[in-house]
Amino acid sequence: MIRTPCLIVALTLAGCGAQRTTPVAGVVLLDGRPLAGASIQFVSQGKGHDATGATDKNGEFVMSTFQPRDGMLPGTYKVVISPPVGSTDTTQYASADEAMSAANKPKARKESAASAFPQKYARPDQTPLTQEVPVQGKLKFELKSS
Repeated sequence: MIRTPCLIVALTLAGCGAQRTTPVAGVVLLDGRPLAGASIQFVSQGKGHDATGATDKNGEFVMSTFQPRDGMLPGTYKVVISPPVGSTDTTQYASADEAMSAANKPKARKESAASAFPQKYARPDQTPLTQEVPVQGKLKFELKSS
């Protein structure tokens, strides 16, 4: 007789901690073209959890919070988009410091989407992008290099 109420209480408490995510997907364009290989981070502006994603060759992404492609918790987020990794050829430099120094010089950068990437989108304290979750349909972030 005591087992049934204990079982009900245990199941109720276990369900209280569950957090429901909602699907979040979209596309990132830089100057009208898909931005492949970029990292996406949604930084929570409340009690939520940050979420991450990456763009594919078509600039499309799906966000993950707890498990791959599981979506996000409801809330308000700053959107941070980082340029594709490996945009600068570091094999020609003697050290990591030398490569980083060269990468920060505009002349040393390759002519690519990554080199034209506006750094304001890559910094949580500067990004103008915000997003409310849940969303209706796919998101579209249109970035401009100038």
